[in-house]
Amino acid sequence: MDKDFALLYGIMLGDGCIGKYKRKDRENGFYYNVCITCNANDDWPFINSVVLPLLKRFTGRDIKPRKANPGKNVIQLNFSDKGLFSKLDKTGFPVGKKGTKITIPNIFYKRKLIKYLLQGFFATDGSFFLIKNPNKYYPRLEIQVISKDLLKEFYIYLNNLGIKTHFYMSKSNKPKKWKNEFQRYRIQINGKKNLILFRNKVGFVNPKQENKFKNFIKYDLLYNKTIKGIPANQQKFVRIEGFLRMALRGFEPPITSFLKKFHETRVLPD
Repeated sequence: MDKDFALLYGIMLGDGCIGKYKRKDRENGFYYNVCITCNANDDWPFINSVVLPLLKRFTGRDIKPRKANPGKNVIQLNFSDKGLFSKLDKTGFPVGKKGTKITIPNIFYKRKLIKYLLQGFFATDGSFFLIKNPNKYYPRLEIQVISKDLLKEFYIYLNNLGIKTHFYMSKSNKPKKWKNEFQRYRIQINGKKNLILFRNKVGFVNPKQENKFKNFIKYDLLYNKTIKGIPANQQKFVRIEGFLRMALRGFEPPITSFLKKFHETRVLPD
């Protein structure tokens, strides 16, 4: 149990699953399936520099990623490995659907590995937005999941690090598409100060998120330099659009458009 396994465990909690299936070609044989999915548009650097080396270490094999069905922007790493399956299973990773009752196994607290587990989880399930407020763009980090208990653990951990984190319960404005549609929960980290704290105390292991951080810092420095000495009531006329387009490259759509789908209530998790 070390930081590499904690990182892989976090990645699996975000975008992975494991399953045990009966083999048709062997009477008492099973497939010990491990699957990780990522975004085919911008996660290839993350797959190549982080995920594949981790899988190589824990399986001793070169796992080959493949793109999912045409029309789906998904990379899949889908393979059978009894050793890795057993290690994840024994640590407490759920077999089959992860569901709403995920928690962090105590061993990660005892070994002080939560930082690395959160790195992996944010790399797969975390989002990095910019919000215009009112003339300048401000950063926002968030994680949205159906497991309230898991999110509560991250919420407590981040606030204990001094990273101001808010917890929200989301209710969809639209009718449910499926009977088993679950309540969703979200944690949110606002502002440059907390962004820098997150990067220094937790860190971005997904290259696309690290690049977003660097681009925002460049944008922030240029913006502050540009408006220096300009009265506040005239700052809205300042334009640095050329650099702004570069700085914003790769960011998710503004969260405000996404939140129109939900009624949100800021709460303290039980």
